[in-house]
Amino acid sequence: MTRPRVSQVEQWRPDDLRAAADQLCAAAADVHERVDGTVRGVVETEDFWTGSAAEAARREAVLLGRESDASARALVMAAVAASDGAKQIAAARDEVLTRVADARSEGFAVGDDGSVAVGTDPSPLLVALSGGDGGVARDMLALRADALSAQIVDALDRLGAADADAGHDIAEALATPVAPAPPSTTPAGAWPVQAGDVVAGWSGLSQDRIAEQIAAMTPEQRRRLVTEFPRQVGNTDGVPWPMRIEANRTNIAQAILDEEDPARLAVYRALLSEVDDPAGGGRRVDRQILAFDPARASLVELHGDVSTAGSVAVLVPGLNTTITGSPAVNQTARRFVSATRGEVAAISYLGGPFPRGDDPASALLSAADPRYALEMAPRLVAFSEDVDRTVDSTAAPVTYIGHSYGGSILGTAEALGLTGDRTLYVAAAGSGVGVDDPADWHNRNPHVLRFSMTAPGDFIQAVQGIPGGPHGADPDEMPGVIPLATGHYDDGRLMAGPRSHSDVLNSPSDSWRNILAVITGDRAAIQLAG
Repeated sequence: MTRPRVSQVEQWRPDDLRAAADQLCAAAADVHERVDGTVRGVVETEDFWTGSAAEAARREAVLLGRESDASARALVMAAVAASDGAKQIAAARDEVLTRVADARSEGFAVGDDGSVAVGTDPSPLLVALSGGDGGVARDMLALRADALSAQIVDALDRLGAADADAGHDIAEALATPVAPAPPSTTPAGAWPVQAGDVVAGWSGLSQDRIAEQIAAMTPEQRRRLVTEFPRQVGNTDGVPWPMRIEANRTNIAQAILDEEDPARLAVYRALLSEVDDPAGGGRRVDRQILAFDPARASLVELHGDVSTAGSVAVLVPGLNTTITGSPAVNQTARRFVSATRGEVAAISYLGGPFPRGDDPASALLSAADPRYALEMAPRLVAFSEDVDRTVDSTAAPVTYIGHSYGGSILGTAEALGLTGDRTLYVAAAGSGVGVDDPADWHNRNPHVLRFSMTAPGDFIQAVQGIPGGPHGADPDEMPGVIPLATGHYDDGRLMAGPRSHSDVLNSPSDSWRNILAVITGDRAAIQLAG
């Protein structure tokens, strides 16, 4: 990293980088649209154009399309990096200019390297405050100059770091590899054939077997899997998480090229952007997407570092959760990471479509449909196996949190064999579809601890445990489930009423700290319901 000069900073124009990002995005869309149309025009000639020349032309067109798609995705990722970099550079530049202006307004001289020198004699007021001693006053000015110099140099270093990070991210995006085209003839046992066969066979293999296959591959073979089969690699349990994260960057970039809805585009671009490390330390880090499939409404994101965390939480949200609305769910998960400075790693789990309703009547009707829980629960069970394998080396306990309709999803998953150390039903719609008794749960961990909480006056109480209800028994009344107190907001108000349905999980409160205590296993901090 090179520390910029003050004169350079004054001339920098971060908006130019933003404009370049917009141009890159436009270029990516143009390349994708034009080449895709051309390729389709050649490929769709099979009915009337035959022969070896026609086959060669179609083969070359497909190769061109592959290269074009990869180039367009690289441009998208570079555009996101440039836009994110422009934002960080602009903020760091503003800090430098503000500190320089403040120093000059106090009468100090600021050097081009950021050093600050005393520019004038002490004012009469400062001399008077120094007991009339001019030497003491000058010493005070020198100390102030040293402090301002340290602040400006530190701001210059942060700006230099932001600039270097942006340049690295843009260059990395533009260097995205293009998947090689399979040869027209391939020797028996050659890797391109094996790669396709391996991926095609994953649906019939256990996660352990998939993990073993990948562990036996060379680094180059693993890279080719990510490059050639990003959709499968990014969304298959059993594939190591670093590979899934890398593949899903490609999948997200492709979704940006294919998407037209502005709200979805904004969310997708944010998924490719860096974020402040939720564990603290002031670093910017890439987002860690473990699954991304808009066609299945699937988005699973890891927050924090499972290799160093002492505890892991998996959050399953509820009614009206969508990929477009996922930022709110992600913020909920990140709070657990931030509050513990990375001692907790959290996963926000959107494993498929959730029930939706735009008004109370349609929301109630949609939430009464058990279909969403029945469809998502098996996927959550499979993911829990993947989580268990991934964190096994650290022995970090894993807590699954089901909020609202997510409680029914979690309970249904427990009935189907979810693996978890602790489960927590927060304002849950029920204990799971068909779960009326603790014996209906079949968590593969025989020592699982179960907890529940619902604030008084939460509207969910109207449907919890109703006879013949679609979501099973009320988890707050289920034998063996430990009931937790919801307590008060931090401003002293009782955690109660309709707003508590979401606040119990999100607002600074006794209930939030109770949830955190369950995640971390801090038994002394867990408050039971009275």
